[in-house]
Amino acid sequence: MVGQLGGYGLLAGWGIGMLALSYFVFKRQGVTDTSEFITAGGRAQLGLTTASFAVTWMWAGDILGVPQYVGITGVAGVWMYAGPAVLSSFVVIPFALRMRELFPQGLTYSEYFIERFGDYAHLAVITVILYTMVLGGVIQLFVGGTVIGGLAGIDPNIVMAILMGVIGVYILVGGLWSSMTTDFVQFVSAIILTLVFVPLLMFEVGGPGVVYDNMVANLGDQSSSFLSMANTNFIEALFLPYALGLGVWGVVSLATWQRVFAVRRDKTSRFLTIGGIGVFTTIAMYSVIGFVGLSQFTDVAPGDLSVEALGLLPNWAAFVFLGVALMVLGSSVDSYLTAIASLTSRDIYYRHVNQDASDDQQLRVARGASLFFAAVIFGATVFALGTVSFVQLLLIGGIGATALVGPFALSLFWPKTSEQGFVSGVVVSQLVTAYLLMANYGVVFSTPSLKLWEIMAIGHLVSTTVTAVLSGVSPDEFEFDTIAQEPAAADGGVRTDGGDAATSDGPDAAEQPETGGDER
Repeated sequence: MVGQLGGYGLLAGWGIGMLALSYFVFKRQGVTDTSEFITAGGRAQLGLTTASFAVTWMWAGDILGVPQYVGITGVAGVWMYAGPAVLSSFVVIPFALRMRELFPQGLTYSEYFIERFGDYAHLAVITVILYTMVLGGVIQLFVGGTVIGGLAGIDPNIVMAILMGVIGVYILVGGLWSSMTTDFVQFVSAIILTLVFVPLLMFEVGGPGVVYDNMVANLGDQSSSFLSMANTNFIEALFLPYALGLGVWGVVSLATWQRVFAVRRDKTSRFLTIGGIGVFTTIAMYSVIGFVGLSQFTDVAPGDLSVEALGLLPNWAAFVFLGVALMVLGSSVDSYLTAIASLTSRDIYYRHVNQDASDDQQLRVARGASLFFAAVIFGATVFALGTVSFVQLLLIGGIGATALVGPFALSLFWPKTSEQGFVSGVVVSQLVTAYLLMANYGVVFSTPSLKLWEIMAIGHLVSTTVTAVLSGVSPDEFEFDTIAQEPAAADGGVRTDGGDAATSDGPDAAEQPETGGDER
C-alpha cells in the first residue's frame, strides 16, 4: 500500500507535470487552428506518432485485463488477450492505406462518409464512433479508479475525478499535439513499467521457480489446464468476443485514425506494424502479474488479482509503479478524449450545425467538448464501477465495431456500395446487437440467450449482408477519384507563415492544396 498521502502526492505531481508539458507544446507548436488541434497539422514525425499509437494500445486496461484473463484460464489467457489486441492494429492497415489514397485531406476519417455518401451515412457513423470512444474512455478510467484507488487507499471516484479533470484541461490546451507529446513520455513510462517493475514483482516473491511451484500447489487438479497454452475452455467466453469486437476495434477508433492522418502517408503501414508488435510485448509482461497472483493467493477472485499482486511490491516500488501507471492510463484516456473533441467540432458542429463556422469557432467547440465529455466519461465510469465487472465492460466495448467494419470495407473498395445500403446495414446491425445484448444480460426476455461472441458475429453478418444486398439491388456508381484533394499537409507539408504546418483562415482552409509543401 502506498498510503493516501503518497497517492495524493503522485496525483498532484502527475497533474502538474502533464499540464506544464501541454502548455509548452501549445506554445511550441502553435496550436491555434483546428487542423493543428485535430491532426497535428499532418506533420507529426514517425517516432512520435508510433510511440503515441503504441502506448494508446498499451492501454491501462491491460493492467487489469491480462491478469484477469490469466486468473480465469491460466497461461492460455495470454494469447486469448494478446491475439485480438495485436490483430486490431494489423487489420487497420489496408483500411488506412486505402483511406489515405482516397481521402488524403481528411481531418477526421468520419468526414469521408459525408463525401462518399451523404448526411445520413455520416450521422450513423458519428453516432457509433461517439459511444465507442466514450466506452473506451470508461474502460481506462475504470482501471484508474480500481488500481490507483486500491493501492493508495483513496476513494476510486476521487481518483477518477482528478484524472479526468487534468486530462480534460491539457487536451483543451493542446489537442492532438498535447495527446501525442504526453503519450511519448507515457510510452517511455510504459517501457519502464514492463521491463523493470513487472520482473521486480516476480523476484520479490522468490523468482520464476517459486512462482511456478506455488502455482502448481495452489491450483491442484487444475494446474495441468492452467499451465497449458492449449487450454481452450474459455475460448468462447474470452477469446472469440474479444476477437470479433475489440479485435477489429481499431478500424472504428477515431483515436487510431487521428494518428493515421497525423503521420506521413508513406509511413502509415510502418507505424501501425511497429505499434502492434509493441502491444504484444507489453501484454506478455503484464501476464506476470496474474501468475504471481495465482502463486500467492488461493482465495482471490480473478478480478482482484492485479491489486492484490501489486500490493506485494515494496513500498518504494509500489509508489513509483503508481506514477508509471498514471502515465499509461493518461495515454489512453487523452487519446479518446481528443478523438471525441474533434468529432464534436468537425463532424457534428461544422458539418450539421453551422457549416459557415469559422476556424476559431470550430476550435472553441473542440476545446469545450474536451471538458464536457471528460465529465460524461467520469459519470459513466462511476456508474459502471458499481454495475459490471471489468471483463464484461471490456468485451462489450467492442460492440460498435460489429456495425461498421464490413460496411466500411465495402464503401472503400466497392463503388456500387450505396448510402441506403450502408445506413441500413449500420443501423439494423446496432439495433439487433443492442437487443441481443440486453437479452444476454436479462434486461429483456429472449429464448434462447446467445453467447457474447455469437452476438458479435451476428452484428458483423447483419451489417455486411444488409449493406451488400441493398447496394446490389440499388447500386451507386461512385467514382472514387472525385473526392481526393491532395494537400501538402497529407504528406508532411510545411507552413507558409514560417511555422511547420498549414495555416487555416476558414473552415475549409485545411482541405485546400497549398504551395511550398512536399508535393507528391
